[in-house]
Amino acid sequence: MTHYLILESRDPYDSADWKKMQDIIVDLKKNGNDVTLFLIQNGVLPIRQGTSFESHFDNLKSLGINILADLFALQERGIKNTAQSVEKSSIDRLVELSLIPNTKTIWH
Repeated sequence: MTHYLILESRDPYDSADWKKMQDIIVDLKKNGNDVTLFLIQNGVLPIRQGTSFESHFDNLKSLGINILADLFALQERGIKNTAQSVEKSSIDRLVELSLIPNTKTIWH
């Protein structure tokens, strides 16, 4: 099984292809792959608690997609409360995930 590590650095408010990338993530999972979505930089903006995107991340989690958010990016943007389906994480964890055998990394 292939593990896909998706690094999302863009936010849906500023990126016209954000939705397309989310569709690719879902397709990868539905095709039997292990998928981790790691939110970095401005990619953490839509996980603020109470946004219209909160249910989107809940849906991803219900499909079995692991969702992590860079703690540093959250702190830099003053985000304390996030969607419950998202786990706060460090860049060290990102490095660990990238070293899993059969991992393919996509940076968006």
